[in-house]
Amino acid sequence: MSRSRLAAVLLTLLAATSPARAQPVAPRADTLKARAAEVYKGDPDAARKVRVEELFGLYLVDPPRRHASERVELTPGGVTLNYWQPLGESTDAMLIARAVQFFLLGRTQFGAGVRSIFDALSAVSEVTLVFHEVSRHEGGSKQQHGRRAGDETVTPYLRLRLSRSRFERLKLAAVEKCVAAADCATVFRVAFDEARFDRKGLKIR
Repeated sequence: MSRSRLAAVLLTLLAATSPARAQPVAPRADTLKARAAEVYKGDPDAARKVRVEELFGLYLVDPPRRHASERVELTPGGVTLNYWQPLGESTDAMLIARAVQFFLLGRTQFGAGVRSIFDALSAVSEVTLVFHEVSRHEGGSKQQHGRRAGDETVTPYLRLRLSRSRFERLKLAAVEKCVAAADCATVFRVAFDEARFDRKGLKIR
């Protein structure tokens, strides 16, 4: 057997015995549920909140990287998801398009966003998504980066609220188009029961 032929055979054998690395393996659902449960330890509504997280698919990092402000709140007939989306250098258009995408289409291919909540939880009549910024205070100056605990200020700046009845009338083709173009100002304005955005911080608490 020639050297070139032998080398080709050896490469083939190595490829066959090496672990595949092209596609990452999605985390197991039970593992994700256990991680979310840590956020709500001691909360009597922990199981329901974990279920909302599992369905919506918004939170992708674990504590302590996941900030304590990022959590689900429940009201009679309502669900609110609070998410730390740093303002950074993102434009208003980018932030609005991101919120519309996360809410109506899902953050990743594994989640369907608000549709999954309405499909699975019949008692939920409206869902709210809140983007906020977290600022850390050190030596009298305000720092806007890092997820460590400390002297912090949580400032909500974007709020979307959608009822089940309004969602059922929504045409998602327009949503997909605006997300692809990163220009969802019109959808933001007309598709929701409530849509508010202000970089200076909304008075919604």
